[in-house]
Amino acid sequence: MKRILFLSLLIALVCLLSCKSKKYDDLPAPLAELCRKIDKSPKNADLYQQRAEYYRANNKIDDALADILQAIKLDNTKSTYYVTLADVYLVKTETDLVEEMLKKAIDIDNYNEAYLKLAELYLYQYMYYECEETLETAIRLQNHNPKAYLTKAFLLKEKGDTVGYLRMMQLVIDQDPKEVIAYTALAEFFQKKLNPLAVSYYKNALEITPNDKILNYNLAKLYQDLGELELAKEQYNNMISIDPRSYPAYNNLGYIAFNYEDNYEEAVRYYSKAIEINPDYDQAWCNRGLAYEYMDEYEKAREDYLQCLKINPNYENAIRCLNHIDAVKK
Repeated sequence: MKRILFLSLLIALVCLLSCKSKKYDDLPAPLAELCRKIDKSPKNADLYQQRAEYYRANNKIDDALADILQAIKLDNTKSTYYVTLADVYLVKTETDLVEEMLKKAIDIDNYNEAYLKLAELYLYQYMYYECEETLETAIRLQNHNPKAYLTKAFLLKEKGDTVGYLRMMQLVIDQDPKEVIAYTALAEFFQKKLNPLAVSYYKNALEITPNDKILNYNLAKLYQDLGELELAKEQYNNMISIDPRSYPAYNNLGYIAFNYEDNYEEAVRYYSKAIEINPDYDQAWCNRGLAYEYMDEYEKAREDYLQCLKINPNYENAIRCLNHIDAVKK
């Protein structure tokens, strides 16, 4: 009898341990690992903060809020916890609480990240004086502070100080040669002016993030607008190798074939690929219609213009082209 009882208890214990080990099997590995660690050390505040960061990054905001509040309940002396809580409140658009939590973090230890996030909050709320004051304090405490200078650059831009904005962005790069945001901002600034300086800034940014879709596309479009057509085509094809479903890249390759190379058949092929990827892409329908029109395939052109207008009834170029075909037929 005792032997049977012992075996029953042993089997129950094995089952219990097995169930526990499988408790988090359905969760993503990083989250499962954190959950198991918390089970083993339920009073470790750092683990709750780490899990809160995971939940926030994965848009599980209520779970993130519960965990970071638990972390602060266990240990209310760490500034990083209040910064995480501020980030959670920011997602919930509770800006007053964001400011309050960041100020608490600063009160604990003059935490640089808290100053930077507070300055960003003030910038987005158009509180320029408060933003500048916060940045100056952060810079006094830590002069090598590229993130602070980055926010200061955007503040200068908002205030209309273009020279100061450019100078400050360059200072950001001097302090942190891998700050992609600064390279991108300068590239976009010079691209709007069709200044070839933009090319080098895009290239610098792409050295850091070579597979960034937006940067690759923008550089291709810049080459196109500068008339560097072979470089533009090469860059668009590079974009397609990164993202085979980049229908704007196919559309622009069609545009180059049509407008610069008079290769209407190739233009049709590129436009057709763009349409295949995104059937609601009104621009590609209109562009392909125009290519068909130049190939004297008027019925196909007319069908494409009508499809463009079905998607976007106010597409002016399609309206003009359709009217032109109808006038020619009459």
